[in-house]
Amino acid sequence: MKSSVFGQTEAIVPPSNRSASSLEKNVLFFADKRFKVSQSGSITLDLPTLFNGQLFPTYSSASIILQNPYVILIEDIPLYHAQEGAWIGLTTRYYMATKFKIEVFDVNDGVNQWRTIADVSNNAAWHYMARISPGSVCPSKIRFTIYNTNDTQNRLGISELFYIQPEGAQAYDGLMVRYNSQGNVGIGTNSPMAKLAVDGNILAKEIKVKTDITVPDYVFEPDYELNSLDYIADYVKNNKHLPEIPSAKEINKDGLDLAEMNLLLLKKVEEMTLYAIQQDKEIKSQSLKSVEQKNLLEEQRKEIADMKRIGKLLEQRIHQLESKK
Repeated sequence: MKSSVFGQTEAIVPPSNRSASSLEKNVLFFADKRFKVSQSGSITLDLPTLFNGQLFPTYSSASIILQNPYVILIEDIPLYHAQEGAWIGLTTRYYMATKFKIEVFDVNDGVNQWRTIADVSNNAAWHYMARISPGSVCPSKIRFTIYNTNDTQNRLGISELFYIQPEGAQAYDGLMVRYNSQGNVGIGTNSPMAKLAVDGNILAKEIKVKTDITVPDYVFEPDYELNSLDYIADYVKNNKHLPEIPSAKEINKDGLDLAEMNLLLLKKVEEMTLYAIQQDKEIKSQSLKSVEQKNLLEEQRKEIADMKRIGKLLEQRIHQLESKK
């Protein structure tokens, strides 16, 4: 009788430009945008290139000074227990690091101390990966310190820095979208509070919003009561915003509903159109009255002139009659 044996092994392919796997659980995807990343020492590298998953290298133009080694510090990373299955390292194509140290700041059970994961003096490969073990290490920070490279001028090249955590990171964590149990989708946010939550700018050729909010064409109905401009003036003076339009304080607190705001603004435009029509009628009415008054004054002027002429004729006639006596 044969017995069945169940075997389980752990393995990971060191990530590099020669491999096609192993970065899908990298906690450090876009770490320069998601966490606090700083660099110090005698050289600088392009930080975004170190965390974009492209495995395309960035090189230093200056040389590393041994007394002032190059240090990259990554802080505020998510707290996951490394347990027995987490890997940390770096990869490049040229100017590879030969002497370097990799450390994590362990906060598990209040330890709060730096732990050395790797202290390498004679690295001869284009990539390096160390396993975080043993025990339940919970890193909150990662520090890479690089002293020497294989370059004769001690320049450095790095393609990617990675912290691969199979249990603690979702595939391509933070690279594209984040889903939650309510079916919400987040881009640039770990806590989407709507069906689609975007923490950043949106670029689009066209956006259409469908809403059940009533379009305010009722403003043009004959029975619509338009507020007087005196009422609007008093309201604006007292409230510092138009009637029905949210205040700055409300918008800062609750955000801006684009569909609702656009229709409210449309309503205000339609009301302004009614005010303009009303004002135009009043201007035309005033103009007509002005013409009528002008004509009336002209007629009165003619009548007065006629009365003056008749008065003179009467005076002449009276004078003639008196002279015959």
